[in-house]
Amino acid sequence: MKKLLAALGLLVAPLLTHAAPWAPTLTATAVWQSNASNADRSADILGDLQFRADLAAQQRVSLGRDDSLLLGARLETEAWLRFDGLNRVALGPTVSWSHKFGLGPFAPVFSVELAASGVAAQESRRSGLAGSAALALRKRLDEVTRVSLTYERARHDARATLFDRTGEEGAASISRELVPDWNLTASVRYRRGDVLAYSTPPRADLVALSKIRESNSTFDRAFIAYSLDAHSLGGGLALSHPLNATSAFTFGYDYRNTTRQPVRYINHLVSAARTHQG
Repeated sequence: MKKLLAALGLLVAPLLTHAAPWAPTLTATAVWQSNASNADRSADILGDLQFRADLAAQQRVSLGRDDSLLLGARLETEAWLRFDGLNRVALGPTVSWSHKFGLGPFAPVFSVELAASGVAAQESRRSGLAGSAALALRKRLDEVTRVSLTYERARHDARATLFDRTGEEGAASISRELVPDWNLTASVRYRRGDVLAYSTPPRADLVALSKIRESNSTFDRAFIAYSLDAHSLGGGLALSHPLNATSAFTFGYDYRNTTRQPVRYINHLVSAARTHQG
């Protein structure tokens, strides 16, 4: 192991001598979720206010004219106003490679990102290890318009099998400057994978669909949590406004429609975020 670490050090050290300085970015977000319980019956639908803080730092390593490597780390925290069992912290490394197809600001950029993290949750059975792999293609169409296509596969292995999640998601977005210093982004996304839904028993329909189910007190009532394989279709709008050269406000709305016939879960998310890059 010592020889391996020494070899990695010899490999990475010369790269870091050509790296750009770390550029930490902090994003603080407040999100109202209308259906935090992922329920399809009105009596079981519970909304809550979620607070998130994401701190990411990356160092850029040039690999030539068209390629670069980003080595970094990410700290993510979530705190909920009513349902503190959902509170969590995740910390781990990130690495991404990007390639620019040509010269100039209108050349498309393709990137691959890998991330891993350890997750600590207030409900300890939700804690575990998580990882993801993502592909992205971004292009500026003109001076004020950008498009982005992404595909991601993610996995969370929790202490309890009920809270394991595997999924894949594809998304497309277009961003355009409406007037100076105001940008509007429209996005659509499709996800297929594990969903955790909560409901008051008896629910014979959910029993037939679920891979695993257990009683759960996260939402302070006698719910059963059901792990389902489902698909989600969603879309959103986000309006952002820079405050200065290093920070910006973003206001957003997202709609999610999660379906596993014959049940369907609708969630409306309204958010406000501030981002600061040091």
